[in-house]
Amino acid sequence: MNALVVGATGLCGAAILKHAAESTSFNKVYALVRRQIPNAAARVETIVNEQSDSWPESIPAGVDVFFSGLGTTRANAGGLENQYKVDHDLNIAVAKAAKERGCRVCVIVSAIGASVNARLPYNKLKGDIERDLLALDFERTVILRPGVLLGERETHHKGFGNSVAVFLGKLVYRGRFQALLGYPVYGDEVGQVAVALALSDDKSKVRIVESAEILSLVKQENTQ
Repeated sequence: MNALVVGATGLCGAAILKHAAESTSFNKVYALVRRQIPNAAARVETIVNEQSDSWPESIPAGVDVFFSGLGTTRANAGGLENQYKVDHDLNIAVAKAAKERGCRVCVIVSAIGASVNARLPYNKLKGDIERDLLALDFERTVILRPGVLLGERETHHKGFGNSVAVFLGKLVYRGRFQALLGYPVYGDEVGQVAVALALSDDKSKVRIVESAEILSLVKQENTQ
């Protein structure tokens, strides 16, 4: 079984890559990236393509599981329209190409509150991604909706609001008030659950996992 990870330099994507590389269930783990990943695990085969528009053509044959932690911020993208091109258009294009090459399972990191009917642009964006991903009709699709994401990021330019949310998230993490912030979760926990669910015996065609369940699944995994 082979896996492909996009968004492998981000918080959740890097965690997915780490846990996939540690799993003996995968023969090969590909990372499709714009630049080389420093200190990548020996089992990771990096596919470097600086032109993300041509990523769909870079996908190797024989991929069984497609993982995506791909996403950017409005500030880094230079506006909502450009953010949509990365978060939505690129995700869908790569997922579609993976399926056309025989990929059966898709696991993507979305966000709490994702909905096509959401008023907030970010939540609507994530809802659009989920809708169009499900339309691709993979044999199995797993959508993870983490709350406030905790952990060390490659870049810290996520905005003041996010910095405040992360600070508060650390205070309530797995505590009695965690629900107030949508059950904050570490990126590494998201990665662990993404890989575990991709490899699970669950035959559900679609599984949507909210942040509270991510935390619960991590606890189960770590006590086995």
